[in-house]
Amino acid sequence: MIKNANYSLVYLVIIAFLMGCGDGESNSKEGVKSNMQVEGFKVIAEPFNDEVVTTAEILANEQVELKAPIAGQVLEVYFKEGQKINKGDVLIRIDDRSWKAELIGVKSALETAQKEYDRKKQLLAVEGSSQEEIDNSFSALQLLKSKVEQLQVNIDLANVSAPFSGMLGMRNFSQGAFLQQGVTITTLTETNQLKVDFTLAQQHSNSIEIGKTILVLIEKDTLEAVIYAINPVINTNSRTINVRATLNQPKQKTIIPGTYAEVLVTTNNVDDALLIPTQAVVPSINEQTVYVAKNGKAVKKVVLVGNRTKDRIHVLEGISAGDTVITTGLLQVKDGMGVSVKINN
Repeated sequence: MIKNANYSLVYLVIIAFLMGCGDGESNSKEGVKSNMQVEGFKVIAEPFNDEVVTTAEILANEQVELKAPIAGQVLEVYFKEGQKINKGDVLIRIDDRSWKAELIGVKSALETAQKEYDRKKQLLAVEGSSQEEIDNSFSALQLLKSKVEQLQVNIDLANVSAPFSGMLGMRNFSQGAFLQQGVTITTLTETNQLKVDFTLAQQHSNSIEIGKTILVLIEKDTLEAVIYAINPVINTNSRTINVRATLNQPKQKTIIPGTYAEVLVTTNNVDDALLIPTQAVVPSINEQTVYVAKNGKAVKKVVLVGNRTKDRIHVLEGISAGDTVITTGLLQVKDGMGVSVKINN
């Protein structure tokens, strides 16, 4: 009987021991589960070109509205819409026949007046004419010379020519139409070289200079342009500065003035920048934060950020090289929470 009791006691001890071991294993597993599983990014210092992207406007290198310099009927139209022309090519001829006819008569009168003036000067030497007669003759001579010049100017203006080489636009008149002075004939645009017009915030004004190369982004194309002009005055309303660059027309594709574009300007070269995945930064109204995994805990840190790339952001203050920032589960993670981190870089 006693022997059976001893066996029962030993049996109970063994069961209690096994149950205790099972509880310990269960508690251990529960302890592991209490740490939230997250992914992280190990922060390293690396070179980084700090860049600014802003919108830009593509302008023609030269563009002008050609207007009728004088009123008259259009006798000839020498150009086609959209045509490429060279500097000096005549575009239209305004009726100049009456001026040419009048010029012939005035030149004849001028020749006669010149002879009369010369004759009276000779007579003055022998007192055959008075100084008053010579003065009157000289005045008449000058008026005729002025008339010749005026008629010649009108004749020259009647032949409207291109001030530079380029591409012509549209016209809204036909041969034979009467044009008033100042009416637009067509537009002339020179696009072998283009201008890129953009603005930068005041804080970047010291990062640009004449001759600096920038990148111009047009649809899927990336082109190089060179800054040639910087406005010496900052706009007091927007606190921006106007900048212009020259862009050579690419051979494989024609860029039309007015095309939407963006420019990428390198403002600073950093040798030891701290770049982290964009999703690691948690924005709020007053600050931006990240969670750093330290000693198995999530530690909330306020950061100051700079420019972004496609998928990373430059952190200026708040973290150090060697830190591990949490990149997943940021909606659930809390400051001081236990975390188990899987490094992804």
